[in-house]
Amino acid sequence: MSISRRQFIQGSLAAGMAGAAGVLGSGSALAARHDPLNEAQADFFKKFDRNVVLLPSKYGGYVQALDLAVPETLAWYNYGLAGVNMPIPHHIAAMPSADPYKGFDFYQTMQPPGTPYVNENSPEWRDRGDFKMSKMRYDGSGKQNHIEVVNDIGVTTGMSLGVHVSIGVGENANKYVAFADGQKDMVLITTIDDNPKIVKAFRADYDPVKRQLHISHIFPDATTGKFDYVGRKGMKTTHEAMLGEELMPADPTAVFVDAFTWHPTLPFGAILIRRLGCCAIVDTRTWEVVALLSTAKGAPDNFPLTRQQGFTWTFSVPSVLTPLHEAGFITSGEYFCACNNVLQNNIAIYRSTDENPLKWKKEAFVEGFGDKYLPLHMGNVPDSRFAYFTMWARKPNNGYICKVDTKTWKVTAKWDTGPDPHTCDCSVDGKYMTTVYSGNQGGQSGLVILNVETDKIEARIAVPGGMHDHVVVPESWEGMKFSRSTSV
Repeated sequence: MSISRRQFIQGSLAAGMAGAAGVLGSGSALAARHDPLNEAQADFFKKFDRNVVLLPSKYGGYVQALDLAVPETLAWYNYGLAGVNMPIPHHIAAMPSADPYKGFDFYQTMQPPGTPYVNENSPEWRDRGDFKMSKMRYDGSGKQNHIEVVNDIGVTTGMSLGVHVSIGVGENANKYVAFADGQKDMVLITTIDDNPKIVKAFRADYDPVKRQLHISHIFPDATTGKFDYVGRKGMKTTHEAMLGEELMPADPTAVFVDAFTWHPTLPFGAILIRRLGCCAIVDTRTWEVVALLSTAKGAPDNFPLTRQQGFTWTFSVPSVLTPLHEAGFITSGEYFCACNNVLQNNIAIYRSTDENPLKWKKEAFVEGFGDKYLPLHMGNVPDSRFAYFTMWARKPNNGYICKVDTKTWKVTAKWDTGPDPHTCDCSVDGKYMTTVYSGNQGGQSGLVILNVETDKIEARIAVPGGMHDHVVVPESWEGMKFSRSTSV
């Protein structure tokens, strides 16, 4: 019997693969997760077992799931496959998974390239890209891992927002996910279903003449059940405020809404408002705005409500002593921390245990960052003994990450991990803090793993593509409290 050349090659390859599988066992390239047994680095990296890190590449246009215990990329997805011209994956949040190697869901936001680092982009970039929010799924149950889009939430709801995303915890666990955007000054809360339902939406506007902030409920069209804010519809400004430029909006009504973070024990959430240096506290049982914290040193603890009419809350904001960037709660919920930057460069510490947020008071400030370093992102540990913050600085300065004792609110350690530092997020066992730096989207970039007890850098992993955000996939809803939901 004669066989063709193709049949011969196919038979040879099949025999070779069968032989290789017999030699390699569970370490086969066909395995959904690589087993590094007997590899030189295996003993060192196995302490990071069960830590899967999601890393969206801001200018690379993709997201990857990284297994810290090998380390290797388990799967990656390029958003250009979804038809987006020059996609910029911005912020990310992961749902809990008892076995992240088998699968988990996560959320990704996207913004147009004209938005970030607008002065550093070539003009050719600025009319590309889009605002998007997607529910994504990692599937590691087969022999070939993959990431897929589950739902284009912007199309489903009619509202596309491109900045922070955070998943409800505590009393809001397993219910809601929140999206925010600083060009549209909107927040959208939806259910976490594969086909999400609109729960509530907010819009913030500033009146520079009366010096008043209006926060309003906004509603979808009654006939379609959707908003009309897909893509770039609803933009106030051509670009989101760049780091350190919160006070220079193109539209005086813009306030640069940044995120919605969730209280880990009480039924509250916080809308972070960058330009005005304030945070609106929302009762998630009624979705009413119950307080407006004024985070600057020297400002009152909250701005007064002057009028509540219909679905609009109006607050008096007579002056802005400093804008802020990020803010959130520590794991226990005992404190709310707000990163004031540009004018004050400190971190305001509110006690946030009272069931009436009007009684939350500033008790301390973390200081000593000077004029060069801007408090930016926050990371938590399970027992709330420490909080971690990244201090951003304009290039060519590197910035750094610091560890803060939550009893004294003093900096106890700091590391210059690399240029353009961004988010920090804890390992599932609470022993390590991970952080990323992006080299201002073109230079050095990587992921650094810090030992919480010894303050030593345990590992540095190359991560190309300029990672502006990252998240460790939590193991449980309790673990979500020290993930990227209570703080951003």
